[in-house]
Amino acid sequence: MIEFKRLSKKYPTGQLALYNVNLTINAGEMVFLTGVSGAGKSTFLKLIALLERPSEGDILIAGKSLKSLAKSQIPNYRRKIGFIYQDPRLLADQSVFDNVALPLHIAGICHKEIRSRVHAALDKVNLSSKEKCSPLMLSAGEKQRVGIARAMVNKPSILLADEPTGNLDPKLAEDIMLTFSQFNELGTTVLIASHDHTLIEQMNKRTIVLQKVVS
Repeated sequence: MIEFKRLSKKYPTGQLALYNVNLTINAGEMVFLTGVSGAGKSTFLKLIALLERPSEGDILIAGKSLKSLAKSQIPNYRRKIGFIYQDPRLLADQSVFDNVALPLHIAGICHKEIRSRVHAALDKVNLSSKEKCSPLMLSAGEKQRVGIARAMVNKPSILLADEPTGNLDPKLAEDIMLTFSQFNELGTTVLIASHDHTLIEQMNKRTIVLQKVVS
């Protein structure tokens, strides 16, 4: 479960991204986060991933306050979080396999386990035949699928996606959302920031609407 308690985020520039947010996302839920540009969608996700820290309030993950995490505990916490961006940020000089394997190498996973997990992750996103390819050889939709496989290869309990279909045509966007649904059905909590209202309505999941804060 993800719980926001009286959470606010103000940047050093003076921009107030989020103010006094109180909400709960249940474990295993798939939720969409929407709102106008500048409403704080990306900030919301970054706070969960501890890429940003709140100015006030707290976030509880499975009942544990993120404030209580020591710096040395943050890498281990982040291994439980999968993060997907609009641009999958793949390494062009590495194969698809190596891109997906990167988080496992960082975590110190053994070679045999890495091969097993990467093959399983690529199979889930229907890219097993592309493991030796360079990202430069892939379509936009395939690149995004590699990004999803990389985010899921550590078997995270929470998957965060920031405008993951923003660069895709409607059919590819729908395919990517169905992939997220499949991971959600396996028990992963999925939170997706998106401005694609048509796609959100098609998915028929809970939607959280953020309002832009006037500071």
